[in-house]
Amino acid sequence: MLKPDVCLTSILEIDINILKKMEVIAIILDVDNTIRFPKKGKLLEGVLCWVKNLKKFGVKIIIASNNFRKNIEPIANFLNLPFISLSFKPFPFGLKKAAKKLNVNKKQVVVVGDQLFTDVIGGKIQGFKTILVDPLKFEKGFFWKVRRKLEKIILNRIL
Repeated sequence: MLKPDVCLTSILEIDINILKKMEVIAIILDVDNTIRFPKKGKLLEGVLCWVKNLKKFGVKIIIASNNFRKNIEPIANFLNLPFISLSFKPFPFGLKKAAKKLNVNKKQVVVVGDQLFTDVIGGKIQGFKTILVDPLKFEKGFFWKVRRKLEKIILNRIL
């Protein structure tokens, strides 16, 4: 349940070959610290080209974020992607809704994000494949430091 199917440094490493090997045609994509720097920062350079390239190959992509609509909608519009805000990951509601919007079988879906406790567990609960990427930047707050330390301990034991 805790083990991601694939671990990468960045979403930009995900290409059509990786997706074919995983037998997926759809991506449910996290935003914060996956494609956008924390605290409403800028988008990761190259993410628009990455999205366009995968869409050329017929890959379906949707954003699913725990963040508010007002913070996600501009990014989704810029990337020309559908989105689910307030997805409440790891609970199944938002991820299930995202897969339904894409109209794909759950075995054809991969959830991509930077957090073990939301993105990976949420994806696994739904029966999706998962790709865990490194966070774009490590957060400074006490809560985040503890959370990231726990993630590191768990990943070191299961990988």
